[in-house]
Order: sequence, then C-alpha cells, then structure tokens
Amino acid sequence: MVKVFISAEQINQGRAAVTGGDAHHLRAVLRKKPGDRVLIGVKDGAAEKAYESVIVSVEPEQIVCQLLDPVQARTESPLETYLCQAVAKGDKMDLIIQKSVELGVTGIIPFFSRYTVVQLDGEKARQRQKRWQKIAEAAAKQCRRGAVPKVHEPLSFDDMAAALAKRPPDHLLVMPYEQERRRSLADLRDRLREGPPKAVSIVIGPEGGFCPEEVDRVERINGEIITLGSRILRTETAAVAVLTLVQFIWGDLG
Repeated sequence: MVKVFISAEQINQGRAAVTGGDAHHLRAVLRKKPGDRVLIGVKDGAAEKAYESVIVSVEPEQIVCQLLDPVQARTESPLETYLCQAVAKGDKMDLIIQKSVELGVTGIIPFFSRYTVVQLDGEKARQRQKRWQKIAEAAAKQCRRGAVPKVHEPLSFDDMAAALAKRPPDHLLVMPYEQERRRSLADLRDRLREGPPKAVSIVIGPEGGFCPEEVDRVERINGEIITLGSRILRTETAAVAVLTLVQFIWGDLG
C-alpha cells in the first residue's frame, strides 16, 4: 500500500486532504481512484501517526481520503541515530540522505568543516536544505518509515560541536578517522555491553577528511575516535557503513 505524509492541519472531521506533489503522484502516476486504499502518515510535531485510509474523491487540486484504522508503526529503530555529515560534492549528499533514511536515521545534520569543498551561504543553504528534506521524505515513503527524519540546515563545524557537547551521558558520539588505528566500533560494543547507548551521533568528514584540530575538538567533548579498518572509504560509503554497523550492534538491523 502506497504511503504519503501530511500535516495534522490537513485533517478535518476524519478526512485527510492530500495536496501538492503527493496528490499529483497518486492521481496521474499511480492512477488512484475512489475506493482505493492509501496509508497516510500524519506529521504532528515530534509525534508521527499512521492511518489506513480510503480515497473518497479525486479532485484537480487534492485527493480526499477517509481515515480508517490507526496503524501501529513498527519500522522505527529503538536506537536514535543522528548523522552529522560534512556537505559532499555533486549528488553524493542526495545518496547519503536517501540511504541514511532507509537505514533508520533519526535526523541528519549537514556541516561545513575546514576541508569541505562545497560552500553554501544564506538562501542557497536554505534551498539545498529544502531539497534534502524532500529526498528524505521520498525515501521515508519508499521504505514505509513511521516518521520522516529531519534534515537540518547546514552548520559550521564549531556550531555542530557546541551542540553535540550538550548531549546527555547515554548519547554516544563517534567519529571515524583514517589516522586512528586502534579503537573500533567492536571495542565500543564490548565496553558498553552492560549499558548500551540510547542514541548515537556519527560525525562523517568530507572528501578531504578532517584536520587534526577538528579531531581534537571531538575528543574534548568526549567523542570516540574510531577506525573503519585498513581501507579508506569515500564519505558516502563511510556514512552508510557506520549507520549499518551501529544499527546492527545497538539498533534493529539484522
């Protein structure tokens, strides 16, 4: 069953009005008609609800659905994961966002580090964030997530580090770094076996990697600098690899 997301304001007396690109997709691409079933996710602040629904009318500007039974979402990981991703070149960022959503990421925080090639200011950053958010929503629909992860506007490395410094004790922070040779996620798994984290933030560098000062900054806020093995991974590969491992160790993957 196809899934779309709407806001709580689009519901009136038990009926949901699907508008915009979702309405066009249902009407013109999927050829949905009255009587067809649709799964509707309702974005209501931080909470997400889902309902099975039936289409009651197909109109030029909207598709109206009657909400039926609530659906218990079982697609969200018990582990909160946040990907802090240095803005990557070309379409790499699109791929990272799409695959991260499929892997259950809770939120994505793009940032600019010293060696980040892409630079976005003001309106360009806002427009890029809107594009990334649409990619996240499309991926959430495709894999039937119970929630759409938020993609934040890009931050400076310093602002990102300052925010991460305020995380609670059960929120693990990891940074893969090519110069690290000893510590790994397996080591953290063994060390935290009796008290696994409730949340994990993953800091992934740009194509040019991190400078030593950035690594030191993460260490000073009690971040764990880890190795991903003997091979150097591209930024888009590293993001997917670490999210997969973290969800396997402490989440619901596998």
